Amino acid sequence: MNNGRMKIPYVAMRLIAWACIVGLAVASWTPGQDMVRTGFNTRLEHTTAYLMAGIAVLAAYPQKPPWLIAVLLGVYAGVLELGQMYVPGRHAALLDWLASSGGVVCACVTVFFYRIRTRALK
Repeated sequence: MNNGRMKIPYVAMRLIAWACIVGLAVASWTPGQDMVRTGFNTRLEHTTAYLMAGIAVLAAYPQKPPWLIAVLLGVYAGVLELGQMYVPGRHAALLDWLASSGGVVCACVTVFFYRIRTRALK
């Protein structure tokens, strides 16, 4: 522990980030009849999934520009969304992609303010 905060090794952070990326693909390309839903609005599910994945990726790669990670995750969300056209029981939707991209933007804003706060505390 350092100043009351636990340091997680970058290797572990990167494994978590890549597990999130793979998890997004699995969740996106699971056939409709096999899907498990939370009961919440599907757009909220998209936003939350990409918010969590975005925070994990941004934390794992702090040296990369956040805008680059946001663009890559937004493109990835689009590819996964378009790929749903080929998955039985699934369909692609522009609003789903926008919800996913919104989650990425929320992750960037969250990490931005976290980094400002932690720098101010030093």
